[in-house]
Amino acid sequence: MFTNEQLKAMIRQEVISEQYPYSEQDDRVLKNYLKAILAELTQMNIRYKVEPDHFGSGYASYIQWFGYEDSGVQVDEDHFTRTETIIGIQVPISRFAPAIVIGGADQISTYILKTGAFLNGGQSVICEPEHLSVDSTRQELADQLERLFMKYQFTILRKEDVESPLPFNASIPTIWRKKHDYLVWDALFYWED
Repeated sequence: MFTNEQLKAMIRQEVISEQYPYSEQDDRVLKNYLKAILAELTQMNIRYKVEPDHFGSGYASYIQWFGYEDSGVQVDEDHFTRTETIIGIQVPISRFAPAIVIGGADQISTYILKTGAFLNGGQSVICEPEHLSVDSTRQELADQLERLFMKYQFTILRKEDVESPLPFNASIPTIWRKKHDYLVWDALFYWED
């Protein structure tokens, strides 16, 4: 799928695509372009959450979205707390090439019932090719997201596209994997915290 030179360039944080908006080599232009996809998600009644840039620290080679439908939200309350569990889809979007991966993910948030203040929470993280699976309850949503990203000329990468060992020695600033275990995945989707 990617040449060794393209993989090396992405590790160096270089854009490898001449396709707009990547051709502009400006992260702001990419994020502005993605706003059109977010607008279509809203029209499709698909809710979304956009992770803070670089997860609020370090550097991430991708932008991460979480999409879900109202039917994927479950709310439980007791005398003191309100817990919201969301079953959805996580979409990491490469900053270097028009490519994404899609996998099932969950988010959970707990709030103090009396004040509505956030108490705690957590979410699934897609950081391995094995995480690129979608169960039957999310398949329709995943299909909708795939079609939408393809409309905007993104390539949907599959497990087999990213699970191979990296075919050369490299140093990737990632928290996900150790140097001798790098996969093609790590050239595209890495996060240095």
